[in-house]
Amino acid sequence: MTSKHFDNAAAEWDKKSRRVALAEKISNAIARLPLSYDMDSMEFGCGTGLVGIALAPSLHHLTTIDTSQGMLDILQQKTVEQEISNITPLCCDLLKEDYAQKHDLIFSSMTLHHIQDTAALLQRFTELLNPGGYLALADLVEEDGSFHDPDAKGIHHKGFELSYLKGLLADNKMTEIKSEIIHTIFKSKETEKKYPVFLLTARKTQ
Repeated sequence: MTSKHFDNAAAEWDKKSRRVALAEKISNAIARLPLSYDMDSMEFGCGTGLVGIALAPSLHHLTTIDTSQGMLDILQQKTVEQEISNITPLCCDLLKEDYAQKHDLIFSSMTLHHIQDTAALLQRFTELLNPGGYLALADLVEEDGSFHDPDAKGIHHKGFELSYLKGLLADNKMTEIKSEIIHTIFKSKETEKKYPVFLLTARKTQ
């Protein structure tokens, strides 16, 4: 999927109940981290803010990053309507642009499988975390490729083997690396196909 695809999908994005339910599960799981009102945070691949808006009240400030301006426009509209003052939407490609702001928390929901160079992204996250900062990543456990439609574009990974991601985090000197299955997506009632969603958390060395 391209940024243009997400731009076009933005207006209808929040109308999919399965997507909203997943975002609630992910935000609730991330909220179990020791969040605090002095945390400067960043959400990568924020979309329309389904996860970020739920977590913002527990944070000092949240920079929401996406490459789709259409998604960010919807998010900005929500912040105005809900009178949220501590969210700053930013259209940015972390792997291509010069972004240097440091954060106490970085989180991402169902975006990692759209990024080709996983190792480079996780290294980038580590660079942007303050010492002692937390990283939280939610995505699909490795699957057989049936989760997305056959013609879907921009899908670089069929979910992830958790040991692989944990190894990348350890290589970047992250500590307290933990994972849990926080939700299961059922795509077809006929076949009862199940797609587990994990939350992987880690902390940057103090």
